[in-house]
Amino acid sequence: MIALDNRQAVIVSVSEQAGGDDRVVITLTPDNCVLVLTAQQARTLSTQIIQAVQRVEVKSSLTRPVAGLHRADKRVGVLPGQSALAK
Repeated sequence: MIALDNRQAVIVSVSEQAGGDDRVVITLTPDNCVLVLTAQQARTLSTQIIQAVQRVEVKSSLTRPVAGLHRADKRVGVLPGQSALAK
């Protein structure tokens, strides 16, 4: 279960079918809106969600270029005020 704002939640489960074609079931509560997806449909949906998340993360990182620069400095061991380029 994934808890959202305003007492809403997303529940992801597997529904075992008699014919062996199991389904991915996504339930949105408290409205009990249900998506019943094949494995391929669920895979496509998850790929689209991941791509959207990546676009949001890239967009938000572009609005904070200074924070990214400071993180890079710490990673390579450069002290503040020193250049990372070798002379």
